[in-house]
Amino acid sequence: MFKIDKYNVSVDIQLENGIYVFDNESGLGKTRLAKLFRKYQAYGEPVASYTYNDKLLGIDISNILKPDKFKVILLDRYDMYEGDGAELILKCADNTIILIDCKNDISV
Repeated sequence: MFKIDKYNVSVDIQLENGIYVFDNESGLGKTRLAKLFRKYQAYGEPVASYTYNDKLLGIDISNILKPDKFKVILLDRYDMYEGDGAELILKCADNTIILIDCKNDISV
């Protein structure tokens, strides 16, 4: 469970630590949430997101997949870089809520 309610947009995630894959539906706000996490991370909140654009910019996924560093991590469009950080995702899942947006079936 995780909650941030001190900014204009509150986030309340009612999940235990582990790996969760969003349903393959567009328009649910997953990318907006990823951008919001990026903003809140800059404010010092224990959330992070990683996108395909980060990969294209040469930012390694291991920069955010660090056990005990974040409470929630959102991996946006993981199907575009599937397999990257798979071992780290599993390690982080014990202490972190990991949300994965993926348009195709994945295996982590």
